[in-house]
Amino acid sequence: MPAMKIATMLVACAMALAACDLTDQAASFMPKLADQAASLMPKAFRQPEPPPPPAEPELDVKELIRANADTLFTAHPSALAVARPKRITGRGLSVCVKAVVAGAINGQPQPITLIVIIERGKLADRRRATPQDGCAGETYEKVEAARLNPAKPQQ
Repeated sequence: MPAMKIATMLVACAMALAACDLTDQAASFMPKLADQAASLMPKAFRQPEPPPPPAEPELDVKELIRANADTLFTAHPSALAVARPKRITGRGLSVCVKAVVAGAINGQPQPITLIVIIERGKLADRRRATPQDGCAGETYEKVEAARLNPAKPQQ
């Protein structure tokens, strides 16, 4: 019989402690009152606040695009230009990139504008820009495309 009482007490204590955590989590959804959380739990018993995300270092977008220009386009681009990057909530940066590239069908140089997504300092995605992207109204800075490495002549 005493073992049953001890087991019941342990279960009751565990449920009470679990309820404290649930109360604190539910309180985070309540509105803030007078710069004070509406949590009913004292600060000493609350879950610690998560640390803020580390600030990303300033990225040299022009250099990143210059170094990877051949991977963005189907042919080696000329007249490469990059607009200022824009932050995308939760995704990183987006940047408009213009270039003149030889067409795939007729080989004639054609202007192309891409929207490039950069995540964690690397090119993550690219697609043709649409009018909704707003690339037409951007100010562009010219970038020298990286030179292709020609094969060295044999001696």
